[in-house]
Order: sequence, then structure tokens, then C-alpha cells
Amino acid sequence: MAKFYLKIVTTVLFFIIGKLNAQTTNTGEISILPGTEFATVADFDNKPTGDFINDGQFTVYSNYNNDGLVTFNPKAISGLTYFKGSAAAQIISGNELSEFNNVRFENRMIQPAFLLSTQINIYGVSNFYKGIVSNNNSGGKVIFEANASHDNTNDDSYVDGYVQHNGNDEFQFPIGDGGYFRPSAVNQNSSSNGFFKSKYVFENSNALHPHTQKDKLISLINTTEYWKIESNQSTIDIALTLTWNSNTTPNEITKEDSAYSLAIINWDEAQSKWIYYTSATDNQNETVTAAINKTGIFTLGKVRVSNVDDIVIYNAVSPNGDGLNDYFNIQGLDKFPDNTLEIYNRYGVKVYETTNYGANGNWFRGISEGRVTINKGEGLPTGTYFYTLKFKMPDGDYKDKAGYLYINND
Repeated sequence: MAKFYLKIVTTVLFFIIGKLNAQTTNTGEISILPGTEFATVADFDNKPTGDFINDGQFTVYSNYNNDGLVTFNPKAISGLTYFKGSAAAQIISGNELSEFNNVRFENRMIQPAFLLSTQINIYGVSNFYKGIVSNNNSGGKVIFEANASHDNTNDDSYVDGYVQHNGNDEFQFPIGDGGYFRPSAVNQNSSSNGFFKSKYVFENSNALHPHTQKDKLISLINTTEYWKIESNQSTIDIALTLTWNSNTTPNEITKEDSAYSLAIINWDEAQSKWIYYTSATDNQNETVTAAINKTGIFTLGKVRVSNVDDIVIYNAVSPNGDGLNDYFNIQGLDKFPDNTLEIYNRYGVKVYETTNYGANGNWFRGISEGRVTINKGEGLPTGTYFYTLKFKMPDGDYKDKAGYLYINND
């Protein structure tokens, strides 16, 4: 089998250019070296016998099909596959997966600009420069491997359909629907070994699961959008972050109201009703985060809360023994002794849990007391955590509070 190394942009003998269908076909072995650029204006077809190793830049101006091997040298950092359309949508197909080091999508003419019916695995950076990648109902798969990332996502550039992430690093899914980029994000325990995938749907979830079937504290459920979260893991223990957008999220969901809190809502199959997770809200970045323990359909909702002015929460802990912020101080909680406090790290892993918080010196001092990857009893890493507090009111009802907590153990 002849092997060719591309050093300049040219047309060479291993390409079979069909005069009628204008197709660039590879049946042998092609290696594009670092620093080399190669482009095909015609449809690209990598046959079952074709091996295509790209450590340079490969630009595809038309359709792409892979039935053989498409990959890169793991030691190379510069390999780029560049889908650059100029007219019709580009079809990305094939019976075999394609492994891309880095990939760029650019097509300004028509949306969705890239019709994906095969599997692509991304190991480096996916640049959504311009154009929507659609794998919705086509069997296509977009898979980001561990530590892979993406940039330039916006309302004109995202994946319409499922995106999968392998690995346990923090990941934001570059997903959207209906002309809107609406990401979700997961943080999972660093000891987890599996994948998560997510899809955004710009539709009312009431058609799937009636909004009348809900927890009594849920007052309102988003009627315009929802996210799907799936995994191959039997036990789920992650932090899920959803976003809101004034163009897609109803104003009654996001407007501030002291009697209600914004929360992540999930359809619970076992209970056949919508349930809520006590959630931490970041108004500046328009995100909502909660520790979740199941997959399924998620959206945003409003949950009734208690306006308990007697409780004051100080959200900083610096346990250095100087007498200032040495523990997580919640003033007024002694009036509600039937309480439960939980603290989670950025991966959604519970690092602390107690009842009757504050009684008899029962304080959180930045020490791990939960199932985490570091040893129990050790100081937790400096960073931002989030807490959930549940307490019983005099009338017997339980109320929730949630928010972010900063720990400085330096």
C-alpha cells in the first residue's frame, strides 16, 4: 500500500477525481503532516480500505463520508479538520467514526449548515465559528472526549441534538434548538467513570408529562423549553447547571420574587410527578445549579419558599483560627432546630451533612465529612461550594434555602 505525505497544497495521484460526480476518493493511506494544508472542493469519500491521518489542516468544502479510518497522531497538537461550506448544507456521513484532534465548522449560507449522520469524536477543540450542526433524528453522534472543549458557540452555532461527553471533567454541552444556544453543564465526581449526554428542546414539556402532576411546593413550571440528560451510569451523583435566556425562558419563571425561588425541576418516573432540587442561582451569569441523583427530563421552575427574616447566612469560611469566619455561620437557625444542612463541591459530591446545625458547636469548619475523593477529616480545597438548608417551620411545613459558599483553606 502506497503512503503519501502531503507537504504542499496540491493534487496528487492518490486522488481519484470523478468527472461526473466530482468526488475525491481515498482507497489507500494518506498522512497530512504538521504545518501542511490540504483542501478538497469535491465531495470527500474515505473508502473502507482508506486510512486518513490528519496532523496538519484538512479543509472540506463539500460533503464528507468516512467508511474507513480517520484519525490523528495522539502526539500531534495541530491537527485541524475544517468544514467550510459556501452554498448548500454539508452532509457529514459514513459507516465508521471519525476521530478529530481539532475541528472547525463554518458555513454562513443555510441553517442547519451541517447534517451529521455519523459519529465524530473530538479530542481537542471544536470551533463553532459559524453554523448549526444537526444530528437530530439522523443517527449522528457528537462525542467530546475527556478534556476536549469548544468555543464560539452562540445562537448561530451549536449542536441541534444530543452531545455526549466522556470523562469526569467539568463540561458544558454546546446544544440548542430553534435558533437559540441553550447549554447545560455537568460536574461529576472525579472518581466517576462513564459518560453523560444532553439535548435541549425548545418545546413545552407538558406534552410529555403534565405540569399538573407536581410537588406541592412547585408553583410554576417552564412551559417553553426543557433539557434531556442521559448517562450510562447506574448511580448518578453530579452537579447540574441549567441556564435561562430572556428569549426562550418565560419572564414569570425568572423574575425575582421573595416568596419563590428559582429551581431545577425534574420529572420523576418512579413518582410520576415533577419534583424539584434545592438550587443555587447565579443571577449575573443566569445559571441555576443543583446536586442531582437521576437522569431524565429537566427544566426550570418556581418553588415556594419561606421569607424567614430571622435566618441570616454568611457565605464565607476561612478556618485559619483567627476568629473571623472560622465556621459557616447561619444566624437564627437555633429557632428551627429540626433542620438539615448539606454542602456540595463543584462536582455535586456531598462533602458535609448534618442535622440540628449549630447546636452544641455543630459547625461546618471547612472539613470534609462526606463521601468524597479526599480523606474524611481533611481540609477541603479552596473554592466555591454550594449548600442546601432544609428546616421545619412552626406550622409543620418544611422550607428550603440554597446558595453558594466560598471556602478559603489557603
